[in-house]
Amino acid sequence: MIFLLTFFDTDDVKGAASIYEGHITFNKVLLRYLENIYRVRVGADSDEGKIYVFLYDKDKALNGEVKESSLLALSISKTYARICSRGLVDYIKRIFKLEIPAKSFLRYRAYYDEVKRAIVIDIEEDI
Repeated sequence: MIFLLTFFDTDDVKGAASIYEGHITFNKVLLRYLENIYRVRVGADSDEGKIYVFLYDKDKALNGEVKESSLLALSISKTYARICSRGLVDYIKRIFKLEIPAKSFLRYRAYYDEVKRAIVIDIEEDI
C-alpha cells in the first residue's frame, strides 16, 4: 500500500485583515512582518482594490520624512495586531464603498509585498 501524504505547513496559512467599525486587525500570520514596528501609514488604491499598510520603525517614523499626522499607532499582541482609527475605517469605507454591518466585520486576504515593503489588504479577495 502506498501513502500519498501532504503535510500541514504554517507558511501555507493565509494572512488576513479584518475591518471592523473602528479598527483593522491583522491575523497572527502577518505578525512576523510587524516586529519592531512603531507606526504605520495607510494608503488606498481604489482602481486596484488594495489597501497598503506601510511599516515604520521608530527611527524612520520620527525622522521627519513623513508628516506625523499621517502615521498611525499599531498595537501588537501575541496573536494579532491592530490599527485603531475610526477615521481610517471611515476613509476606507468611503474609498471602496464598503458597508460594515453593525457589530460585525469584513475579512480580506492580506499579504506582505516585499517590493513595496507593505502589508497589502486585497479588497477584491474577501474571506
